[in-house]
Amino acid sequence: MTSCRKHREWLTFLGFVTPNAVLFLTFTYWPIVYSAWLSFTDWDLLRPTHETVGLDNYLKLLGDARFWRVLGNTAIYATTVVIVAQVFSFTLGLLLNMKLRGQQIFRTVAFLPHVTMTAAAALVWVLLLHPQYGPLSAVYSAFGVRGPNWLDSASMSLGALILVGLWKETAFASLFYLAGLQGLPQECYEAATIDGASKSAQVRHLTIPLMGPTIFFLLVTGTIAATKAFDTVAIMTEGGPVYPDTSMYVYHLYTLAFREYQAGYASAFAFVFFLVTIGVLILQWRALARRVHYGE
Repeated sequence: MTSCRKHREWLTFLGFVTPNAVLFLTFTYWPIVYSAWLSFTDWDLLRPTHETVGLDNYLKLLGDARFWRVLGNTAIYATTVVIVAQVFSFTLGLLLNMKLRGQQIFRTVAFLPHVTMTAAAALVWVLLLHPQYGPLSAVYSAFGVRGPNWLDSASMSLGALILVGLWKETAFASLFYLAGLQGLPQECYEAATIDGASKSAQVRHLTIPLMGPTIFFLLVTGTIAATKAFDTVAIMTEGGPVYPDTSMYVYHLYTLAFREYQAGYASAFAFVFFLVTIGVLILQWRALARRVHYGE
């Protein structure tokens, strides 16, 4: 009887797990393995055969100036967006957690960038930053200056992408910070108030340590999202004004594979991106995980 029961439990387990396992193997793990294999070949997406070239793609990648440029752009973008957005969103979360009249309206407005489609938001920002037809042109005219052409300037276009990234990430992270702040134990703050601790001291010595798991989670997810920036680049700058001035890693990967038809070389790019991302996440884990307080 016991053996039959265990057999039925195993069949039930397999029945639930198999569909998800098949989907993961087909659409997640198999593409990773296939891409790793393609990185050792020369293929243009059109020929039926793949020419094995060994490590040539990786050696070519190390000497490719565009690779280092897009890697640097992605590092600057991700570091700036993740760090600055955490500061902004934590401050915004503190403000949204205050009991004020019209609180729900302020929260809705603050969260709107997160629920707005990135492609639509990027188009709005293109119009907003236009030096002649955008709303900012009236501000420039009021001061009697000529508005800068953000998206056609090599020195300012990357800043425009960072601005949009901050706008999106701040809205996303502030939602989690607000939820985390509402779940903090109030007795700790009552005890701190009785002991004479100021509001700033409570934020520094109570709120930030207690919010450690939320901060750590947002740093990891924010890093992953920032390094995968694609749609804002594709719509706002297409990697310009002179390619690859503002191209990010994933957009350049797309360009190599589907515009220049270098599938093997693009796969090498993708595999390096995969390894670098895993390495950055491991460094974040080793540097921050031990400092995160999960206790009550």
